[in-house]
Amino acid sequence: MPLGGTILQGDGLVNHSFTGLSFSHATWRAPSSVGGYVPSQSLVNRGIEPVGAVRFSRAHNLVIEACDFTNIGAAYALSIGDASKDVRVNASSFIDLSGGAVKFGNVNDTRAISTNPAYFDTGYLLQDNVMRAVALEFRGAAAVFAGYVASTEIVHNTISDTGYTGISLGWGWGSHVTGPQTFAADNVIAYNRLTGIMSALNDGGCTYTLGPQPHSRVEGNYCSADHAPVVGCFYHDNGSRYFTTKNNVAQSSPAPCVYLQGCCNSPAYDIAVSDLWCRSTGAVRNGCAVQNCTIDPKTLFLVPADEAWPASAQAVVDAAGARQHL
Repeated sequence: MPLGGTILQGDGLVNHSFTGLSFSHATWRAPSSVGGYVPSQSLVNRGIEPVGAVRFSRAHNLVIEACDFTNIGAAYALSIGDASKDVRVNASSFIDLSGGAVKFGNVNDTRAISTNPAYFDTGYLLQDNVMRAVALEFRGAAAVFAGYVASTEIVHNTISDTGYTGISLGWGWGSHVTGPQTFAADNVIAYNRLTGIMSALNDGGCTYTLGPQPHSRVEGNYCSADHAPVVGCFYHDNGSRYFTTKNNVAQSSPAPCVYLQGCCNSPAYDIAVSDLWCRSTGAVRNGCAVQNCTIDPKTLFLVPADEAWPASAQAVVDAAGARQHL
C-alpha cells in the first residue's frame, strides 16, 4: 500500500505540458492525523483546503492532456491553483477515486477580494474528460470543484457515478453579495453529460454554484439520475448571482429540475433560467423570485415519462459529454 499523498508536485511552472502519462496509487493522510477528518463540502475541512495527488501552484500556460488518473486515494486526483493562469486539462480520464477528480482555484477569501490580477486564478479550461466512480470514500468531494476562478470553462466532460456533486463552481455563499466583490466572473459550465450523481449525499446536484459570478453561464448540460431527493439537478445555491442558465435537460431524479435557493437570509440573486426540459424529475423551485430570479414559463417543458425528447432537447443530449471517448 502506498503511504505517500503526493505523486507529482510543481510550483511556478511556465509553459509546461504533461501528455500521455498515467498517475495512480496515492493516499490522503489527513484522516489519520490529530483531529481526523470530518466530512465537509468539497472536502474543505476546518478551513484547510484539500489538494491533489498531482498538484500545481502558480502555474502559467500549463497543459495536462491525454493523461490517466486511476485508483487514487487522495482528496482530489489533480489540483491546480494559487494564482495559476491559462491552464488546460484535456481528454484525460479520472476513474476509481476515493475523493474528487479535479480541483481548480482556491477558497481563500482574502485573495479572492484582491484587486491585483497577480492573485487571480484565471483562464482554466477543462474539456473532453471522462470521470467515473468518483468520491467513493470521501463522499463530500465534488467530481469537479472550482473555487474562486475567473474566465474558466468546464465543457464537454462526461461525469458518472459520484458520491456528491458533479460540477461545483464558486465559494463564499452570500458573503460577497453586498460586501467586497471577488474576482470570480465570466465562468461557463456547458455541454457536460452527468449521470448517476449524488449517490451518497443530498445537498448538491449535477451542477452547483455559489456566490456572485458576473457574466457566467450554465448551458447545454444533460443531467440524468441525480439521486438527491430535495435540491436540484441544476442548483444555484446561496449567494449565486448573475448566471444565465439555459438549454439544459434533466431526467430521472426526485430532485427539482432546477433549484434556485431562497433560504437562510442568503438567497441567490439575478438568475435567469430558460429553455429547460424536464422528464421524471421534481418540480422546479424558485426561492428567490423577489431577488430577480426567473424561470421562463414559456420555455419550461415538462415532458411526460413515456414520451421521447423533442428534437431540441435531444440535440442537447446528443451534444453533451466528452467528444473524445476514452
